[in-house]
Amino acid sequence: MTDFCINGRFLTQPISGVQRVARQLCRALARSPAKDSFSLVIPPGAEAEADRIGLSFEIAGGASSALLGGILWENRALVKAARGRYLINLTNRFPVALKRGAVLMHDAHVFDLPSTYTPVFGSFYRGLYRWAVTRNLDLVTVSEFSRARLSQALGVDSDRWTIIKSGIDHILEPEADFSVLERFGLVPEGYVLTVGALSGHKNMAVLKLLARRLATQGHVLVAVGDMAPAVYAGADLGERLKYVGRLGDDGLRALMENARCFVFPSQYEGFGLPPLEAMALGCPVATSDIAPLREACGEACIFFDPDDPEDIAERVMALSNDEAQRRLLGNAGREVTRNLTWDRSAQKWLDLLFVASKSSRVLRSNSHST
Repeated sequence: MTDFCINGRFLTQPISGVQRVARQLCRALARSPAKDSFSLVIPPGAEAEADRIGLSFEIAGGASSALLGGILWENRALVKAARGRYLINLTNRFPVALKRGAVLMHDAHVFDLPSTYTPVFGSFYRGLYRWAVTRNLDLVTVSEFSRARLSQALGVDSDRWTIIKSGIDHILEPEADFSVLERFGLVPEGYVLTVGALSGHKNMAVLKLLARRLATQGHVLVAVGDMAPAVYAGADLGERLKYVGRLGDDGLRALMENARCFVFPSQYEGFGLPPLEAMALGCPVATSDIAPLREACGEACIFFDPDDPEDIAERVMALSNDEAQRRLLGNAGREVTRNLTWDRSAQKWLDLLFVASKSSRVLRSNSHST
């Protein structure tokens, strides 16, 4: 039996930023010398996804447990399988009976923007977070901003959280699939790229004015992600906007490497993966002037007021029209993101677990060998 088990429910969920972090971190742990100390505990039916991670895995519960739903599975089948071991939870949630383990809380979104949750869902998450700080658990988050907001929202000292930044080098792994440009009728440097979702705080509708301004110079706004075209309803954008939906990393890489620039108007983030992915690929970035993105991106991008469509349009158009600045920001972005690797993130987790655990001889001998 392994020393550490990982809540593998994320393998059954659609991939958003939180699930991406969990998958990439587990893959990095699978590359480490300590890989044999870890096991993914998964619901029935997630075997194929677990195979792709590279860690050993064990199935919790019988066939009927698939009918329990995520919350019940975590609090019954997962608890039983993890008994006596240190349980790592990477997607905000954890079993309420957890006595020994770690919880990765990505942000304080449920406290800061409660209106974006249903009353029941929001109450559940706020209660779970409040319960976590009363337990003897190792709490992890992804940025100074998230640590400060979580500490304030939960009324506890900031020292309760360890900050472990996410990696972004997954976007460098696949070869770019340049066929995506032809498929959507795009030409290199003929478009500005954005990535987002339907969530209100992603603020995608604010880009309508930018799309019109880009069209005056023969360029289009390209939108990637889980946002229905209805996000831009009533804007009469026509060919000014190309909505391409979800893409794999190979297609996203191709679009980022060939865009004039990348625009990210989010009103709230814990870390901010999309602009950092673009920066790692040398794509110049214009993003919201909010604390977590200032922290993540430094001075290697252009900032705008996410609540002001005119400011967004002006700043992005200025960047789009300034080839020298785009080249400068592209180079600066690569430098800022150089050390944001998943292997480094995994090593930080190994360091945390070395301190937290009294039982892991494997970690004790290998935690500094990666």
